[in-house]
Amino acid sequence: MTQSWNNTRFKKSCLASMLATLLSPSVYALESLSDNHLSETTGEGIALLPENFKMVFQGPNDLSTASSYNNNAIAAVDKPKYDTGFIRIIPTGENYDLLYQRAYNKIYQTNYDSGYTYAKANLYQGSYDSTYNTVYNGIYQNGSTTTTTYTTTYAQVKTQNETAYRNQEIEVYYNTTTYQNYYNDRYDQYYRLTEGVKNDGTTKYPESTWNAEASAESAYKNTIEKILIDNRSAIDLAVNNRLKDTTLAQIRASANSTATQQATSAANTTVINYAKTNATNVANTTAAAAISNTRTKADVFIYGLALSKSNGDLNQRYSNTGIYWGSAANPWLFRAGTAKDIQQFAAANKSDIGYLALEAPLAKDGGDTTSDRIKLGFWTDIFSRSFDSTRTVNAINGAPASGLDKDYRLRSQFVANGLSINGSQVRLFQTQNDDINKLYDETLGIATLLRINTNDNPSTLKFTDTNLDEKGIRISTAAKSDTDDGTAVTPALDGSLAPLFNDKEGLYLYSANINLVLGNMYQPFILASEGNNIILEVTRIPKVPAIYSQIYTWYPDTDPNPQFQSGTGLTTASFKGSTCNVSYCGSNFSDITTGTSTVRYQGTNATHSSIAMGSVTRNTTTNLLNANRGAEATGVVFKSPTGTAVNLGSAVIDGVLIQHLKFKTTGL
Repeated sequence: MTQSWNNTRFKKSCLASMLATLLSPSVYALESLSDNHLSETTGEGIALLPENFKMVFQGPNDLSTASSYNNNAIAAVDKPKYDTGFIRIIPTGENYDLLYQRAYNKIYQTNYDSGYTYAKANLYQGSYDSTYNTVYNGIYQNGSTTTTTYTTTYAQVKTQNETAYRNQEIEVYYNTTTYQNYYNDRYDQYYRLTEGVKNDGTTKYPESTWNAEASAESAYKNTIEKILIDNRSAIDLAVNNRLKDTTLAQIRASANSTATQQATSAANTTVINYAKTNATNVANTTAAAAISNTRTKADVFIYGLALSKSNGDLNQRYSNTGIYWGSAANPWLFRAGTAKDIQQFAAANKSDIGYLALEAPLAKDGGDTTSDRIKLGFWTDIFSRSFDSTRTVNAINGAPASGLDKDYRLRSQFVANGLSINGSQVRLFQTQNDDINKLYDETLGIATLLRINTNDNPSTLKFTDTNLDEKGIRISTAAKSDTDDGTAVTPALDGSLAPLFNDKEGLYLYSANINLVLGNMYQPFILASEGNNIILEVTRIPKVPAIYSQIYTWYPDTDPNPQFQSGTGLTTASFKGSTCNVSYCGSNFSDITTGTSTVRYQGTNATHSSIAMGSVTRNTTTNLLNANRGAEATGVVFKSPTGTAVNLGSAVIDGVLIQHLKFKTTGL
């Protein structure tokens, strides 16, 4: 966001004149102020000052010229029954395609597992056996020796084994007595030559008289040759039979391996297909029905939203008395401004940042007057609706045509007394560059200070105090009686009267002081997008001394002598962060003078948050809050419909610093 300044300035007196046109019975602009006075009090922008302002959402009533609270014909106890004007919020619920897919997957997987178990036990073996036999027989062919497989395999086996098989058969004959005797005789003939080497049809080798080695070699060769002469046919038959057996054995092994592999695959496929088919059929049939019965849609009706002057009744949503919210010197502001020398994300980012701000009246130092205190009230019906509920809406009243069930309804009432949001503000600006995280780079930045306080001085609060209901929040659910709980599921359906709530039951938060810092100029709270999803993120605090020193706080009681990293240039005085509570919210106090009177207002540059309930004491030196521990300390109280109270005492969460917080929608 950029900010442009021209030499020709818009006259502030013209702005004040324009504001005068906003006069109305309950909200009107400031009195005419001088340019100098206006610039000192409000700066550049639009100032709003609600005076004698009150409102309550009631149902339409064309016959009435006033609300039920101004109609004397309606009894006082029945006036809240007409608080049926409503704001309807319809969250989209889940991603229903994703929800259906999850239900489908869950049902599918459950039925797949059971179907798989069944098929494994009952279908696997039959499929396996059938496939195995078919494949095995197709390859082995009952041991046929005329198939191509046999011929090819036999040729390979013969090449690899024929010589070895023949030698093994010859070896059998060679080891017999007949051929051992033949060998010995032949050896003697070569070795001694007493009778010479006889001619017996074998090869006659050279004489080797008295040469044992040569005689043995010649005798061995003649023996082998003699065996072949005498037994060739028998040896050939034996070798051929062994080659055949080996060939068939290899074919059987190959057939078994192939058949086992294919049978296992086929059986597994049969099992898986059965499980898939069964699971798919069941999931297709039941997934839609499963999610149609789920209650993942919400429907929220906020009825009777009311703003009025605070009083001492936490059972009354609307006091019918107007409030004066701010003053001429301290109004509501809608303005533009500039933050000087801001650094975000990186040390190099140092520049002025223009912003657009909506600011509630400043919180007065030392506490605001009771005339500034507000009563906020409403009651609500929140429904959980079924997935298949209709989307049809009544065009007249905006209510659903059906789908609301009393059994799935939360009915509750909210009332706050002594409420002040003074000091709250929201600033909108464009963030600086971030080269590391492009999600942060020049997006919409928000610096929010949300202050919800009900008691400026809770230190002396006791459970026995009679004015507790003047400074607290109550959330209740019980009806005053069965007959006072309304006649319809919710009044939006038929224009019926609002319920009456029990005047005692509920959760009471006395002196609730909630001061939240969500982002600041140095650590923006961003609104960005990632794909189709929306991101809300309090950005990370970078490791840059010039930036984190503007956010962090030094606590001398926990670290009186801190050691700082060399080169950072930090000292204890460098840390500018502080905690926002009901009494203090930063060092940038504002002193506004009206006439001769000067009023100091609290700052707005705190970086830490605090939540306090009930009896709490503040240390003015350290700005730390401590919950009172006495027996009479109070803050969180539960009450039954009969008024029986359970006092849980007070509570404090102090010095909360959000280092990083990210919310992201999914499935959009």
